[in-house]
Amino acid sequence: MKLLPRIFGRRRRPYPDPVVTLAPMPACAPAPAPREYFYLGDGMGLARLKSGHFIFVDPLEESVCSHLIARGEWEPWARRVVMGLVQPGDHVLEIGGHVGYYTLGLADAVGPRGSVTTFEANPRLAALAARSVRFNGFGARVDVRQQAVSDQAGQLRFTVSRQFAGGGHIYVGEGALGPDAEVIQVEAVRIDDLDLPAIKLIRIDAEGSEPLILRGAEALLRKPDVVLCIEWDVVQMRSRADPAEFARWLQGLGFSFWRIMTTGELEAVELARLPTLTPCDLVVARSHPFA
Repeated sequence: MKLLPRIFGRRRRPYPDPVVTLAPMPACAPAPAPREYFYLGDGMGLARLKSGHFIFVDPLEESVCSHLIARGEWEPWARRVVMGLVQPGDHVLEIGGHVGYYTLGLADAVGPRGSVTTFEANPRLAALAARSVRFNGFGARVDVRQQAVSDQAGQLRFTVSRQFAGGGHIYVGEGALGPDAEVIQVEAVRIDDLDLPAIKLIRIDAEGSEPLILRGAEALLRKPDVVLCIEWDVVQMRSRADPAEFARWLQGLGFSFWRIMTTGELEAVELARLPTLTPCDLVVARSHPFA
């Protein structure tokens, strides 16, 4: 008990105010907020994107969904360019919608007077995309269709994988996707056979089937204001078409080509370079889309 007065009655030393005298901390970026992700069971999760949208994902899918869960985005440089290609009231055609990452952003960008028609042949992915569209309140402006797109309508074989669902493609042979790959029958449509609104943007990510898809959309491509954003992978294309011939055909329709750089800038690409270009996303238009 005699110690208490000594402890609590001890005279304090006049320490300086640390807020005033300490050197300022070096500037640094704030710690990123934890990603919002909820596992819902039955092989399905719900993630919040950096854009603010919620998206239903397959947590076992590694090619795209893993990035959406961990980072809330995927290939942000390409997304920024794509979003810049549309305005409120535009109508967009998307082929290869996956779980709807681009679909949600495009639906937001075109607004209630615009529309997005999205094709996804993989039934699991199409169901997730449709669920995300409804959850975010875009059901009135987005139509998700579980169909493949090619140069001919009818039934075709389509390779799917749960682990690498982003690589799903029109069947070209065994062993092209991974150990869990399977081949399913899906309905295919031809774009020029469809009753679509005045399309401003066509976005395609179809693992090498771009030549087949666009051959079936020649009437649409002749519309003077249409702009394309397509995946360009000559290795994948060669199993379906000659990339050089495909590029010449597009140029013959009046199109020029720009590669989307990882900086988000567009680099003009001459026709002669296209057959040897490394995999990338291209903007294909009759004039510079941001001029």
